[in-house]
Amino acid sequence: MISQKNKQGWRNPWLLGLLVIVLAGVLINGRMLWNVLHHPTRVLDEHYNVKAHNQYDAKWLQQQAERSTLGWQARIHSPHQLENDSQAMPSAVRFILLASPAVMKLELSDNNGQPIQGGKVEVNAQWPGDPTFDFKGTLYEAAPGHYQGSMKFPRAGNWDLLIRAEQDGRQFDMEQKVFVSIPK
Repeated sequence: MISQKNKQGWRNPWLLGLLVIVLAGVLINGRMLWNVLHHPTRVLDEHYNVKAHNQYDAKWLQQQAERSTLGWQARIHSPHQLENDSQAMPSAVRFILLASPAVMKLELSDNNGQPIQGGKVEVNAQWPGDPTFDFKGTLYEAAPGHYQGSMKFPRAGNWDLLIRAEQDGRQFDMEQKVFVSIPK
């Protein structure tokens, strides 16, 4: 007999299984929410994160204006870089490195196409999820306007590179997203 006062329905294994699934979902979502609140997203600079987004927009706009006024041109490549498909759209082209340590090369020229000599180039590599994997590398001038150096990535995956070139008090910043595939 089915009745409102019958308490045996709560002992049904299907109902208990459903309650366990709902509880697991709530706990997993709670854990993800805790991670988001305690580990803010990092985007190329330790000062530019989601929580302080509005504070640094003006600074970013000023840097972009200075960069366009400076007129420097930069091109980064590597002998360990996977060649992209020539038919691919520019938005789909990715910078993929197939080795670690990988040799990074930067060609730097001014607005007239003349190589920039005597500059100092520093690369700040950031692992998006965990700052303990971040490291810095220096590119040295191998020829006029050509800088190169070796970078040892501690793990495979997506990396954010912040490249800063300085010469005679002028500063040029550029960003590059890189996927590193380390063969075993």
